[in-house]
Amino acid sequence: MAELAASNDGELRRFILERHPVRGFWVRLDSAWQQLRSHQRYPPAVEALLGEAVTASVLLAATLKFEGTLTLQLAGDGLVNLLVAQCTHEFVIRAVARFDDGIDGPVAFRQLVGDGRLSVTIEAEERSARYQGIVALQGATLAACLENYFATSEQLPTLIALAADGGSAGGILLQKLPAAGHQGEALAAVSQDVWEALQPRPAALDAALLRLGSAQQVLQRVCGEYDCRLFQGAPVSFACRCSEGRVAGLLRSLGPAETRSILAEQGAVTVTCEFCGRPYRFDAIDVERLFAQGANPEAPHSLN
Repeated sequence: MAELAASNDGELRRFILERHPVRGFWVRLDSAWQQLRSHQRYPPAVEALLGEAVTASVLLAATLKFEGTLTLQLAGDGLVNLLVAQCTHEFVIRAVARFDDGIDGPVAFRQLVGDGRLSVTIEAEERSARYQGIVALQGATLAACLENYFATSEQLPTLIALAADGGSAGGILLQKLPAAGHQGEALAAVSQDVWEALQPRPAALDAALLRLGSAQQVLQRVCGEYDCRLFQGAPVSFACRCSEGRVAGLLRSLGPAETRSILAEQGAVTVTCEFCGRPYRFDAIDVERLFAQGANPEAPHSLN
C-alpha cells in the first residue's frame, strides 16, 4: 500500500466516472471528529460506531441539494440504544450516543444495535420542509444497513464503506444513477457491467486506508482502471448549538429560587450539554448576574 497521506482537516470530495452514470463521495475526518468527542468518553466499540455514523451523515448530506440539517439516527434494543449524528448542508457535524454500562473490548455491530430502526431525517430551512425515511436495521455493518436504506427508500443502488477509531474516521459512497441521453440501452448495459465490477470493492477496503488515506489512494483501489474525475474538496467541521447564553436562558427559566437552591446544595450550578457533553459552570457571582435587574429575559431556553 502506498504511504498514507497526513492531514489534520476534515475534507469531503466528490467524484464521477467519466462516460458512466456513477458518482461518489469520499470523506475523511480528523480534527473535527476529535473535537466532537472532546467532552465525551465512549468505549472503543461505541466510539468506532459513532465515528462511522458521523462519517455516513456527511456522505448522505453530500448526495443532496438542500439547505438545512440531515440527521441519521439508530434506535434499537442493543447495547447502544440510541445514536444520533447530524450534518448540515455546510458539512458541520455533531453527534451523541447513549449506551449501556460495562461495554468492554470488541463488540459486534449487531450486538451494539440489536433490533431496531434506522432513520434519516432531512430538515430544510426553506419553507420548513421535513422528510424522513425509516427502515429496519438490516445488515452486519452500518454500511450494509445504509445500503439497504438506499435500496428500500430511495431505490438507488449504493455502495458504502466506513471506518473509524479514536483518532480519525473515513468513508466512501458510490451510487449508480439512471442512464440518460441518446445512448440508451447500450450505455445502460455497459454501465451495469462496470457497476457489477465495482460492487465488492468498497467492502474490501482496508480500514486504515479509509481512515488515513487520501482520496486519490482510496479511489485507486476502488475504481483505478476507470477514468475518474475528482472534484475540489469541501471542509468538514464540528460545532454544537450549545452556548453559555443558551445555558443562562435555561437557568433563568428555572427561576432564582430553584437556581439558588442548587447553588447552595452543590456550591455551583453545572449544566452539561446532552449532545456534545460540554459542561457549563456558574458560581455564586454568575448566578446573581443572571437574575440582576436588566438581565436579558429573551435568552434561548434550549441547549440544542
